[in-house]
Amino acid sequence: MRFHRVRVESRERLGSYRVLRYPWEGDVEPGQFVLIRAASQRTSFDPFLARPFSVYDLRGGVMSVLLEVRGRGTRLIASSEEIEVSAPHGRGYRPDVPAGRVALIAREGKVAPLRLLYRRLQERGVDHDIFLQLAAAQVPILRDFPGARVVDDFGDLSGYAAVYASGPGAVPPGIPCQVAVEEMMACGEGSCYGCAVPLAGGGYARACVEGPVFEARELAWI
Repeated sequence: MRFHRVRVESRERLGSYRVLRYPWEGDVEPGQFVLIRAASQRTSFDPFLARPFSVYDLRGGVMSVLLEVRGRGTRLIASSEEIEVSAPHGRGYRPDVPAGRVALIAREGKVAPLRLLYRRLQERGVDHDIFLQLAAAQVPILRDFPGARVVDDFGDLSGYAAVYASGPGAVPPGIPCQVAVEEMMACGEGSCYGCAVPLAGGGYARACVEGPVFEARELAWI
């Protein structure tokens, strides 16, 4: 895995979330992820592993990631002036323009994969609704999702042409749905199988290579 050292251009706090921005050239698919570590980890190996983050946004040569501090690794990343980042990995959302209105849903605060997707759909003129399950400390993130509704339950989604989801949980059968899964991606290249998810037809897929975005019907636990 190749890492690039970059300087954090800005950091912003939105409730329990932190937005980190750093320079990045090149494109990215909504739903792809990057591995990040504090620059100090390169020599200390403490913590040993880089942390995976969904790409939150990319505009004007600046990449954004969204994180919540959960432990030593994320605390170091959130406070570092320099970080080391990988290129975007995995398979993202395939936002083909459907004939009809679409829904973007995030369960349990898993909003990060949806921000760039939301902007791309908006640029294409796709009609959409956004439904987010958020804790009280996460509500400030609504600033980045104009018109989004905070919900406890997503209700009936059967009237939508497609659903783009992030986080665990079932979707009604018969609706085209792509879902971003969240797994611990230690290597980011598919060699460790630490992020394997069970498939409906048997066997497993690696979230870091075949995902992290899957068709919902492909997965055994959706």
